[in-house]
Amino acid sequence: MRRLFSTALLLWATSVSFGCNSDSGTTQIMGPGAVPADLRTLVDVTTGLDITSGETGTFNFAGQSFVVPESGTFGDLRFNFYTFQKKPVAFGNLYLLTQEYLGLPGALSSVTPGFVARSESIADGVYVFNTSAVITGGTKYWVYTDVQGSFAGSFDTDIYTGGDLYVTGIASAPFRKAQASGRMVGGVFVPAPAGVFVDANFKLQARGR
Repeated sequence: MRRLFSTALLLWATSVSFGCNSDSGTTQIMGPGAVPADLRTLVDVTTGLDITSGETGTFNFAGQSFVVPESGTFGDLRFNFYTFQKKPVAFGNLYLLTQEYLGLPGALSSVTPGFVARSESIADGVYVFNTSAVITGGTKYWVYTDVQGSFAGSFDTDIYTGGDLYVTGIASAPFRKAQASGRMVGGVFVPAPAGVFVDANFKLQARGR
């Protein structure tokens, strides 16, 4: 009899516990990678993936500058590079700055001049920033990775006028702006256009504040 009473009491306590949880159904749970419903795409660069000899890309520490094209301020930042298949890709941490950085990848930190924020996590190949990170319309920003990775971009064409790609293939070498490359055309090498800098394929998303 005592055992039956104890079992009934346990079942009653469990049902009460479940009932309390159902009453809190109005609470919105947002994980680190949760995407806000009103997230907007501000910049999306996917052209320049192909050249005569095939798709182009690189395995480097990566950087890219961009200008926020709209007015106002934006938070809940998302940023990603692209693979050849135009799928989002992210590697390491991404640092958001308000000025060009030509230092070593390993020296990036919260005390780097122009530091705004560092990515908080990666979700489905996309860098996710803390909600406190904010960018302003009409302002130029730079992002840099502290880890090498494979990503796609243009080869000898400036495909994004709002910024440029920055790369370095060696941890002991500083970032540099990526110049256009020459190519073979009909068996003849054609030098890169003078003064042309290339871009990564990338996407910037944010939510208006």
